[in-house]
Amino acid sequence: MARTQTREKSLHVRRVRSREDRKRPSVYMRLKTDESFTGFALFEPDPEADDNPGYYEYYTHWDQQGNRFVPCAGEDCPFCAVNDAPSTRAITAWYMPDNNKGEQLKLFELNWRTIQTLDDESEDEGGILGRKIRIRRLDDRGNHTVKVRTGPENKPLSKAEQKRLLAEIEANFNFEEMTERRLRGEMERIRAVEALEDAEDDDVEEDEDEEQEESPRKRRTGKAKAEVEEDEDEAEDEEDEIDEDEEDEEVDEDEEEEEAEEDEEEPEEDEEDEDAESLQGTFTVVRANEEDEIFNLTDEDGEKFKMFVGEDVEPDYDSMKKGAEVVLSAVTDDEGDWIITEIKSKARPKVKAPARRSGTGTRTRRTTRK
Repeated sequence: MARTQTREKSLHVRRVRSREDRKRPSVYMRLKTDESFTGFALFEPDPEADDNPGYYEYYTHWDQQGNRFVPCAGEDCPFCAVNDAPSTRAITAWYMPDNNKGEQLKLFELNWRTIQTLDDESEDEGGILGRKIRIRRLDDRGNHTVKVRTGPENKPLSKAEQKRLLAEIEANFNFEEMTERRLRGEMERIRAVEALEDAEDDDVEEDEDEEQEESPRKRRTGKAKAEVEEDEDEAEDEEDEIDEDEEDEEVDEDEEEEEAEEDEEEPEEDEEDEDAESLQGTFTVVRANEEDEIFNLTDEDGEKFKMFVGEDVEPDYDSMKKGAEVVLSAVTDDEGDWIITEIKSKARPKVKAPARRSGTGTRTRRTTRK
């Protein structure tokens, strides 16, 4: 009892004392669909690399009931106990020099696909530690684009800057302790939910037992016995009728199964393939957003389009300003967004009178699996 009182006295409500407190700043970055961030990577996506404090890769499970990821507890993991295979996630550290002081070190958690993409970029670029990288979220299924920024304005961090920032990460963050604390909290939540479900099941069983005890017992007199025997005879007649009905139902089920097998033999058209589209032709640039890699365009009929630059596509933004004409090809993704697969500036004819353009951007159906 004394321990409880002491614990209660130590509790206090955390107050909001200023408008700045309302902002609830978080060291973690979270992206919604079509959102992006650009920062310097303070890690290599390699779990075997030495002196890599900005990277922590671990196993995790998706908790459908809690609608969240839960770190895998290894031998004591309740998800592994029911053969739920884990996936991998990674906590990564980023340097955001354009942010306010005190918010320049940020953490971003990568899913398995983005880890693989960054690993490929690191292999192609000879490492990404200290490199400026842009990450954009494409949809709510965890798909992201990753692009290493190059050019004079995107110089990598110097060795001295990298050393200073890595030391700051090591001094301020303990990824393993953070993840284990999160695991303990999730295990307590899961145990509490299971205890609540067990209590509800016990309440249901007790209610059923009470209902059975409260039901009155009938006294069996000679007349009652006769009624019981009559009821048994009627029950036997009903069972005979049920048996006949079940035989008829079995025949009907056999016929339905034969019809179902015949239906299965007929091939069905893939509706998903028909939904995908491709587009190619000449368009006019309304706006080119190089930072987010988005083009706003109109075709020759004046129809407006918003298109995202696909991977491995490098537009010449200098020649694709507002009003420029471009020739491109694009396809729709799973969300129905247009993704540019090829784009180039349309060369202007060297004659006084502009040549008349024939046709408009034409759409064709494509049959590729999503």
